[in-house]
Amino acid sequence: MDMRLVQLVFVAVISAIFTINSYANTLSVVTEESTLQYSKGNKVTGPATDLVKEVLKQAEMAGNFRIYPWPRAYKLAQTKADVLIYSMARTPQREHLFKWVGEVVPLDYQFFRLKRKTDVNPKDFTETKSYRIGTIKDGAIHNFLKKNGFSSISAASNEGAYIKMFMAGRVDMIIVNRSSLRKRCAVFKIDCSLLEPVLPIPQISTGLYMAVSKQTDDATHQKLINAYNKVKEHGTYAYIMRNELIQ
Repeated sequence: MDMRLVQLVFVAVISAIFTINSYANTLSVVTEESTLQYSKGNKVTGPATDLVKEVLKQAEMAGNFRIYPWPRAYKLAQTKADVLIYSMARTPQREHLFKWVGEVVPLDYQFFRLKRKTDVNPKDFTETKSYRIGTIKDGAIHNFLKKNGFSSISAASNEGAYIKMFMAGRVDMIIVNRSSLRKRCAVFKIDCSLLEPVLPIPQISTGLYMAVSKQTDDATHQKLINAYNKVKEHGTYAYIMRNELIQ
């Protein structure tokens, strides 16, 4: 065989192998619009996104990032292989539905009211059920409220929508991670002094995580865990999430 032809065949084979390997190491990465991850121009950015990208880099994987309404992102991560989802509350109900990679931020969930609405004054968790609560449809908070017998729930498709309802007085309370309240006020142009915490919710104050779909193979899952641990150990996690870890 002509040496030039041999070289061309060799290059074609190597290119094919590279393409296959690249494809095999590319994940669909899904999330929702929030203060931790958001769209800017045609890109998905934000501190949680930067953290996921760093984990993928350490794992030598690529990611196709997409922002969807939470119900769609959640469904994709439940039904498709090779899907990474973030930032998702790690609840007992979800524990066996996904393969968990690592924590994005810790949570300190609290019921919040508008200061002017002094009549919204539950003394304990049971009394909160008599008020209308705003939240994201099919999110962890929504599922938590339904499971615990809340009947007056106003579920919106995104965070901005239910916060708008809250500020307009159409819902009595919202549930927010206290440590991220200041940033949420900045993003949604809200005066934080108009809000105040009512009651803590230790039942769901665990953490927001990144996870992969159950159908994703174990080798990929373990590779991502190892990469996440490296990012933590090297101090990159603390650097990326520094503004989110202020309590």
